[in-house]
Amino acid sequence: MQRTPSQPDPDRRSATPLAVLAIAAGAGPFVAALLLALAQYGSMPPTVLPWPVLGLVGVLLAAPLSAAAAHLSARTAGITAATAATLGTLGAASLDLPLRDLTTVPVALAVAVALRALPGRRAELYGAALVFVGATVLANFTLDSFLPFGDFFLVNVGTLFFGITFTQRDRLHRFGRTVVYRVIGVAAVANVLAAWSVGTPWRYVAVSFLVIVVAEAADTEVYHRLLHRRWFARVAGSNAVSAPLDTVLFTVLAFAGAPFASAAWMTQVIVTDVIVKYGASLLAAITVLSNPAWVPKAPDLNARDASGAQALDPARQR
Repeated sequence: MQRTPSQPDPDRRSATPLAVLAIAAGAGPFVAALLLALAQYGSMPPTVLPWPVLGLVGVLLAAPLSAAAAHLSARTAGITAATAATLGTLGAASLDLPLRDLTTVPVALAVAVALRALPGRRAELYGAALVFVGATVLANFTLDSFLPFGDFFLVNVGTLFFGITFTQRDRLHRFGRTVVYRVIGVAAVANVLAAWSVGTPWRYVAVSFLVIVVAEAADTEVYHRLLHRRWFARVAGSNAVSAPLDTVLFTVLAFAGAPFASAAWMTQVIVTDVIVKYGASLLAAITVLSNPAWVPKAPDLNARDASGAQALDPARQR
């Protein structure tokens, strides 16, 4: 039977979630290998990734895997995930990647299954929260790794994660302000625990905790005052505040007084990081805009948020 122009093409409609699911199910070892390579630019480059970091890589991939599976039949999702996981494992083994990196695959699959088992919108909420927390912790794992670009720019490897964290946090706003602050708190605590488990100096741990709380809170307040704007404007406006605030606070408090941290060096890092963070967040936002179904709607200010707390009165948003 010929499909009329008004009917959606089922094959085309499922192509994107199928591709996302396949990539997320098998990419863990390769993401881990890339993260280890980037960490070599730090002051104390690791020979292997710590187990907590490998677990976070798997968790990070579980959210898109789970979200993609929601748009597919259980049979299609299961077959695709199993095939992609097997091919990813075999490919990693053929490239002699560390065997421990293969643990990212079952972690991603297990967390994705757990997310899919949650009722209602909880899978979406907890998936977004896991991505935000995981990316925040991984960003701080590489906080002392810097990639040189040209004669001036120094890119902190952790900055590359912030396009994910900023946009994912902005997507969390659909569940209400209370939820956003709870996730920020969880991210701050998780970052401290993860840093402690891998031996991060306590100065970096303390600064990271402070900066997460201050910068994310500032972003949240600006975002909520832009709820009357389109989603991209809310993202661009709030990140225009949080990106430089996060960068300046962290760079100055974490590195001031270190032998290598001259004023010129910190200027290089601050300028580069602000550009990269803001650019990455806008790029991630544009990617979301490429599919209307991915664009989060503004939260209903008169309804209860996902945590059960009453949303703010619109008058208080001005």
